[in-house]
Amino acid sequence: MRKNKNSLLIDIGWCEWVSFPALKIHAIEAEVDMDARQSILNVFDFSTFKEGEDLMISFGVHPIQNTDEVEVYSVLPIKTRRLVNTPDGGREWCYVIETEMRIGSLKKTIELTLVKREDTTFRLHLSPKTINGLVRVNPKESYLTGQILQLYPDQQLLSGA
Repeated sequence: MRKNKNSLLIDIGWCEWVSFPALKIHAIEAEVDMDARQSILNVFDFSTFKEGEDLMISFGVHPIQNTDEVEVYSVLPIKTRRLVNTPDGGREWCYVIETEMRIGSLKKTIELTLVKREDTTFRLHLSPKTINGLVRVNPKESYLTGQILQLYPDQQLLSGA
């Protein structure tokens, strides 16, 4: 009997809760952007520095939509830089990091392109190409992996405490 590989895929909707343990982001709403070639995390207050031979980046994230009351800061090595299209039609160089992402029961190390653009509703834009072959996206549904209260019943997790 042949196993159906589609039965092993995780179903996700156009919007899901995601966590990044190494970034100390316990919960952030992600827009699953079907047209995106890369996953993008909107950051603020970033700076780069050398640590030995590694180029590092320190940055802040406001993980909760429509507010800047909660701030989470992280430091990680820079993997590379990438040219990204800007909303005004230009292009800019952005830093790329690699970190573990969790969505539902899935854990995967992915690349995140860091952009300084907090004026968007979603602070995380997740490209299905980042997790290709592991998920099945239903663009008509949302929160198929669970709501925040189911995933994180202790609300202080949102503040990174």
